[in-house]
Amino acid sequence: MSFINTLPYISNPIEEFSGYKYVSWEKDIYPKFKGGTKLKELQFFAEILKKLNLRSILDLGVGGGLDLAGILQVLKKDKYQINSAEANEVDDEFIRQAKFLFKNKKIDIPIHKANWIDLPNADPEYTHLFDFAFLTGNSLTYIGGGTRDYTKKAQQSVVSKFAKLIKKNGYLFIDSRNYDYIRSLMNLHKEDVFEKFTFDHTVYYHGFQQKILLFPAYISETVVVLHYYDKSRKIWSKLDLYPIYQKDMLDILSVDFEVENIYHDFKKDNPKKSLFIQYLAKRK
Repeated sequence: MSFINTLPYISNPIEEFSGYKYVSWEKDIYPKFKGGTKLKELQFFAEILKKLNLRSILDLGVGGGLDLAGILQVLKKDKYQINSAEANEVDDEFIRQAKFLFKNKKIDIPIHKANWIDLPNADPEYTHLFDFAFLTGNSLTYIGGGTRDYTKKAQQSVVSKFAKLIKKNGYLFIDSRNYDYIRSLMNLHKEDVFEKFTFDHTVYYHGFQQKILLFPAYISETVVVLHYYDKSRKIWSKLDLYPIYQKDMLDILSVDFEVENIYHDFKKDNPKKSLFIQYLAKRK
């Protein structure tokens, strides 16, 4: 199965930003949008690892490496021994950023270059399975195209690839944006969408709203286009994403995993409006 972006280019719908330069998301937007890490988020992952006695970690989409490096630093401070920590990434710019970070922090983390659809094959090769793998920041929704059914099958096939790298009774932590909430904004005027997509907190991306404005420029059942505006530098970029609704994610995970906990922005309560929905699932 091959995955393609079927969405035609969507022009900038916000007049205020019409003169902005279109740039690379990974190189020019992501570092500022990421904006560092929050200790409470890193501690959340550390507590899962300690509570479940998980000793080997795989970050399935390491990006710039900040989250994995931060989790390891919290665990080291807590004197919790990790036997191995490794990362997977396909984008060369992200690999460059992560290697630079790990070198500066003097952390030895192998980075395997692989497209998810090729897993468990990677360069360098994986040599063992992991107790715990995680994929955060809405990454799985890069996968899809065409109909809802096609997208769901494509996303499920990738999660099954992840399962091949996780030990039996090991765990996967995965998330998506709250697409059920985003879908509820579908027929609103763009100014109303902008207002309702304003939050009083951040998750993962701590430059959100402070340094980078984020706006769902196009919403449908099958595609959501997010626009990112850096007002200080007058640049913008976009991501075309294929929604995972909560019911779909539960179906996708059920093939290889049993979902043990669902979180909304790292909390167990279930508000209608949250940035992310997160799942902790045990490998069958």
